[in-house]
Amino acid sequence: MATAQSASDARLASDIRFRSERKKVLWISLALGIFVLLAVPIHSAFIADPRALSDEIYTFVACNWPFPLVPESACPQVFAGESPFMVLYALVIVPLLLIRGEARTMLTIVVLSLVFALVQIIAVFYTALPSAFFPPELNPDLLPSAFERDPATCGLVLCGLDHSLFHFAQVPFLLVLAFFGYRAYRAARREYSRGARHTNVP
Repeated sequence: MATAQSASDARLASDIRFRSERKKVLWISLALGIFVLLAVPIHSAFIADPRALSDEIYTFVACNWPFPLVPESACPQVFAGESPFMVLYALVIVPLLLIRGEARTMLTIVVLSLVFALVQIIAVFYTALPSAFFPPELNPDLLPSAFERDPATCGLVLCGLDHSLFHFAQVPFLLVLAFFGYRAYRAARREYSRGARHTNVP
């Protein structure tokens, strides 16, 4: 009787811990999505050079490379570069994965978040990529370095320092998302292991 009660209490505590970590994952993901969703239009409205936003080369890079992601009416003032991917991940994919809420889905969130964090860091140093990664219309040698701001090309995608800060700002969100996702994964695994041991008791 005491053993069964202690096993039940342990499963309850593990379930409470899992739900708590899963809620943290959700809130962090929503915060990341909202940040990315607001950063581009705020930068376009108050910081970006309107001439850069209307430049054909900038518009092509921000909206159509490597392929169109959003309607032209929303780009580059609302979305630019890979920001639609991050908004989709943070506001749609992660919440959908959390609905199922199993250990495997939590581990998926951990892996995806770490991959995206690495992509954010690599994206800062995009000018170091081979020229084959750039469209023919764009000469990477003419782009500003990752840590200087060139007003002539200052939309968020090609703005050097602003572009770097935008990507670096997303890294802590993604690392914290991976951290709490892993804690939720461990809690789910612990709950599953206790349930399996309890089931196997004769």
